[in-house]
Amino acid sequence: MAKKADAKPSPVLRTPSPVGRERDVVRGDVLRSREREKVAQPDEGRQGRPSSLLDTRVVYCGDNLEQLAKLPDACVDLIYIDPPFKSNRNYEVFWGETKEKRAFEDRHENTKAYIDYMRPRCVQLARVLKKTGSFYYHCDWHASHYVKVMLDQIFGENNFQLN
Repeated sequence: MAKKADAKPSPVLRTPSPVGRERDVVRGDVLRSREREKVAQPDEGRQGRPSSLLDTRVVYCGDNLEQLAKLPDACVDLIYIDPPFKSNRNYEVFWGETKEKRAFEDRHENTKAYIDYMRPRCVQLARVLKKTGSFYYHCDWHASHYVKVMLDQIFGENNFQLN
């Protein structure tokens, strides 16, 4: 993907996952937050590139629906989300060097409940995405065809690109 020379970097926002999957990707760095509701501040010696729209040196943690409401329209260049897949399973992982136990449930009553959960988040993501921005939704076969229809309704059928 070609990068515009005068483009200002924007954070990549991550969809919320139930307890434990709180990895946010900003400018290619993988950062973790132990406390979901607190805003992680950048290291003192590390400088982000300035943005007139928002602080690109901050990882916004918590439910992205709440965090997205605080952002202005059309302020993000790239969005990648890796939400629950509607796999109907419980997950448990041991995270990082401390092997901290993290767990979350990926259970929804039915496909409609899953889409109803994701739709308001995707609408807000579309609102903050710049007209020239890209949106990547990571999903698998459990609900991918329903997700595609939902995203077509939000972004328009002609905006879908495979690969």
